[in-house]
Amino acid sequence: MDQPANDQPQTVPPTGTPVIAGQQGRCIAVFLLVALAVLAADLGLKAYAFHYVADTPVVLDPDMPASMEVPFHSPTVLVPGVLHLRLTANTGAIFGMGKGSRWVFVAVSIIAVGFIGRIFWRSPAKAVMLQVALALILAGALGNLYDRIQFAAVRDMLHLFPEMSLPFGLAWPGGARGLYPWIFNLADVALLLGVLTVVWVTWKHAPPPPASGKARG
Repeated sequence: MDQPANDQPQTVPPTGTPVIAGQQGRCIAVFLLVALAVLAADLGLKAYAFHYVADTPVVLDPDMPASMEVPFHSPTVLVPGVLHLRLTANTGAIFGMGKGSRWVFVAVSIIAVGFIGRIFWRSPAKAVMLQVALALILAGALGNLYDRIQFAAVRDMLHLFPEMSLPFGLAWPGGARGLYPWIFNLADVALLLGVLTVVWVTWKHAPPPPASGKARG
């Protein structure tokens, strides 16, 4: 005899919780390898440049403010007209702002490192591009954090378009006329690329805006 039909609604098994990066060894390994590789490249270039670019090695001593004044030297040409190595010690933040606020920057960097690690740990395991971007940001933050703790200044050496000036006689605030007068390092590049990638990934995966107006019957 056939069994009577069950009128009770069938329950749908609950879906599992999303797998996060912090639960996947592969995600953790990729994140750490990218961060460590970029950090090593940044610190390696800093050490090389400050030892070899000037006529004599430039040693920054946090107890001697005069050591932050890098002596005049001829730049090392990496790509003619595009990229030179020219040493400078930045005691501030981006574009030289906030000079003399060493421990404020150290505290902010430490908080940022913890925040980046938290975001990575909770990110979806499949969000590889986001995790690589966070690794770049982490490496950039750690590279400049090391400099601020060790030397009380960030070692910069990359000078972009050193022989080009702004058109029409224009100048930046402060009077600089170079196309890009600021000198930076690999940590800054990693930070910029990482932030831009995070913005792009966030924009790409943002949910579409709700349709405006009421649907017509």
